Amino acid sequence: MEVYRAPDYLIVHLKRFSHQRNVMFGSRKINDLINFPVQGLDMSSYVRAGQGECVYDLYAVSNHFGSLNGGHYTAFAQNPYYKRWFNFDDTDVERVSESDVVTKAAYVLFYKKRTAAF
Repeated sequence: MEVYRAPDYLIVHLKRFSHQRNVMFGSRKINDLINFPVQGLDMSSYVRAGQGECVYDLYAVSNHFGSLNGGHYTAFAQNPYYKRWFNFDDTDVERVSESDVVTKAAYVLFYKKRTAAF
């Protein structure tokens, strides 16, 4: 697969639910840890040559806790000016370290190309 032009913002949806047809209780949540890069996601090998640097840095993560029948969403997001990470959980906001954002609950990843403006 080859992309002709890399987007400034890249959203990656992780497959967290598995469904099997014609099987009773054939759906389940996938809780495997996916070790995604926080900095330096290099997509250059997927973009047509001559497009320049295609390196992305993570700026937010949507998390899902729970099951198929119900759950809870939280988010990690990085302050773009101070480069500090925060955990958003309903009305609670707390500062976290960069190493805290890679979890088994990660569901949607939000990346920004290094050459893009905020």
